[in-house]
Amino acid sequence: MRIVLVGDSHLARVRRDLSVLGPDVRNAAVGGASVRHLPGQAASAGLTADDVVVVSVGTNDAAPWKQVPLTSFVGALDDFTRSVPCRRIVYVAPPGVDEARLTGTHDRTNAVIDAYRDAALAVLRDVAAQVVHAERLIEPLGARAFVDDGLHLSGAGYRVVLPAIAELARPTA
Repeated sequence: MRIVLVGDSHLARVRRDLSVLGPDVRNAAVGGASVRHLPGQAASAGLTADDVVVVSVGTNDAAPWKQVPLTSFVGALDDFTRSVPCRRIVYVAPPGVDEARLTGTHDRTNAVIDAYRDAALAVLRDVAAQVVHAERLIEPLGARAFVDDGLHLSGAGYRVVLPAIAELARPTA
């Protein structure tokens, strides 16, 4: 069984620590990706019915300059989850952002990211996906959960999120 990561930079940035997730991990996630990129990433990874797919989307979809309409986001995620060949889906819910550190005047907000997270959770509930609530896991860390850009997880953030992904992606999970 292989674990395949697809989605945005929250997974794409996991390189050195892939072994935390398991012995056979393929990282097809790409920074800046939205829900619309998932089918291409799954195809490039050669996703099969024996794989566990770990998905991280919502943060870029909520970016004002890219904002995928919520109904389009839901439709694309639903299409992906129902058509992708895999053993199991693990969704890494968007961790949110540290709004005080974001440099853009019209950047992402946690309120908008929350709407995308909630919409994704509704879709994923219908396909019995397992969920890593990154936003809850990193909450005790506060601002330390993010690097200086306020968007990407820090080492401390990954130290709490990666074991949770590994637990749900295990063959016995």
